[in-house]
Amino acid sequence: MFLDFPTGHKPRFENFELAGFLDETMREGAERCPFSIPAEKKLKLARKISDCGVRDIVFGSAPSDPELMQQFIEEVKSDNPQSNIRLAFILLLNCWEPLYDKFRSFPKELMDNVCISFGMIDYKSNEQLFQRVFHKFHDLGFRHFRVSLINNFKSGVDEATYTHITRQIDASVSLGIDTVRINDSLGVCYPETMAVLAANLVHSYPRLNFCVHAHDDKGLGLQNAMTSIYNGFNLIEGGFSGFGNRSGLPAVEVLEEIFSDKNIRIQGMDLDPARLRQVGYLAEETFLVVPNVYRAVTGKIVNWENLGVANIPDYLGDSRRARRFLTDVGTHDGTLNNILETASESNKSQSTASNNALSTFRESLHEEMANVYEIKRELYSSITESIGKLYSEGVIFEEDAIEKARRFVA
Repeated sequence: MFLDFPTGHKPRFENFELAGFLDETMREGAERCPFSIPAEKKLKLARKISDCGVRDIVFGSAPSDPELMQQFIEEVKSDNPQSNIRLAFILLLNCWEPLYDKFRSFPKELMDNVCISFGMIDYKSNEQLFQRVFHKFHDLGFRHFRVSLINNFKSGVDEATYTHITRQIDASVSLGIDTVRINDSLGVCYPETMAVLAANLVHSYPRLNFCVHAHDDKGLGLQNAMTSIYNGFNLIEGGFSGFGNRSGLPAVEVLEEIFSDKNIRIQGMDLDPARLRQVGYLAEETFLVVPNVYRAVTGKIVNWENLGVANIPDYLGDSRRARRFLTDVGTHDGTLNNILETASESNKSQSTASNNALSTFRESLHEEMANVYEIKRELYSSITESIGKLYSEGVIFEEDAIEKARRFVA
């Protein structure tokens, strides 16, 4: 049986405050990138993220990340000893032992700036592995913990699925953990499922902090994230430029614009859209991502529009600033008359150009446009060939790693 909304549940759609924001750019950007990123590049990006007001950064999960986290916290606190920056490390219970050894030497005075986020907490649950590992890290001196519950929502959420989730939450609560990330691990959840799930979890655990880790595999990441907070979750997750594994996560820049429209605030944060934009571009540069020029809000040419009388935003009276370009799509008589009148500094009361003049002007434009296309077509072919090489040559795929291992042990 599938879940239904709790009795009396009412969603909220605007004018509310969230308890926090979790940024996933660093960890998921590094995991998705098919190349190993130098430490100095990661540190530069992390600093830019923190400088724009983000205080909770999911930093990583790699064996080298504990040392890098220490270095970053020390640099931040050297500039601001009172900094409340907090870096989260994703600790999967199927590979925790070597990472525990890394954290054993972590400076105690920096532990308050670290959060251990446990994943796969149902792994070896019959052996109480989660509880045992939690106590080991607690004994080291760490005090900030949360859990990331991985899920396959392909079949929705029925009573059995919900019970599996709540069993893990109960185990976490028994250890004093009050923050739970609900992972749409495969990006297959639909918003109607997320709405019911979020409403029930908040109803069942009103004192806990919840967020959804909303992958965008079906193009629903942003919608699922917004649906979760509409129905009671009090934390939001995202990545700059939509960074995240596979198709990504909700873009921080888009969330900021939506929140501004809806008066949704994040406690203790005041994000500057211009600075967010620059961090997003740096994330692309750091992880060698070919920019999506039409990405919502921050795509390089997303605000360009076709010049012409058929321009729908103009017709609707939209006041946004757009840079207009002309192609054959826009060479209507009215458009060309406007251009000719502007060029001759005429006003609209004067007669429009003759049909012959319009035809000649249009033909000259179309000839130039055709030539430009051929030049751009050649350039585009060169770029796409380069992209193919970028994401193939030098990448160590699984079969390559196995072959290297064979040679290493030979």
